[in-house]
Amino acid sequence: MKKSSLKYLMLSVLIASFTNTLSFGQQQFKVIPSESKLIVSGTSSVHDWEMEAEEFSCNATIALNENSITEIRNVDFTCPVESLKSNNKIMNNKTQKALNSDKSPEINFRLNKSVAANPDKSSSELKGLLTINGTDKEVGIKFAYDKVAQNRIKIKGEVPLKMSDFKVDPPTAMMGALKTADEIKITYEIVLENK
Repeated sequence: MKKSSLKYLMLSVLIASFTNTLSFGQQQFKVIPSESKLIVSGTSSVHDWEMEAEEFSCNATIALNENSITEIRNVDFTCPVESLKSNNKIMNNKTQKALNSDKSPEINFRLNKSVAANPDKSSSELKGLLTINGTDKEVGIKFAYDKVAQNRIKIKGEVPLKMSDFKVDPPTAMMGALKTADEIKITYEIVLENK
């Protein structure tokens, strides 16, 4: 074997080893819908209200060290607007109309850049682009987590938002007698599994 071929082979092995070392511990996680929930809540001039997402997806690339998250490299969250439901059909219709579900049928969140987490803490913050009503806004999402099982992670938290930040007019009802407040809160508890 020629020296140049031997050098090329050794260099290839070193690069492959280095790449494998960098990717060690990074795992692909996907939401378990039956064990997860996401609730949007707010207030109005008449009563408090809440809606639950009947359907959403979440995929993430997470690096673990034993029971701790060391880095989050990717988060891709999608929730169809029409999956947000309350026990009031009129409210469901008004919400879909306010969020322009015919033109912007999904709510999305994408992580902007990887997040290095402190392995000594069971909480962290993601910063990314949240898209509602076709409007993008950078938001910070604080979360706490538990390692549920060897291949599962439970994350939970609350995200305060304003509808007006996403060009959403707070819905009204009863000929304007019921007015929803601009401020809403998203409460979530999501179980992710390494598939």
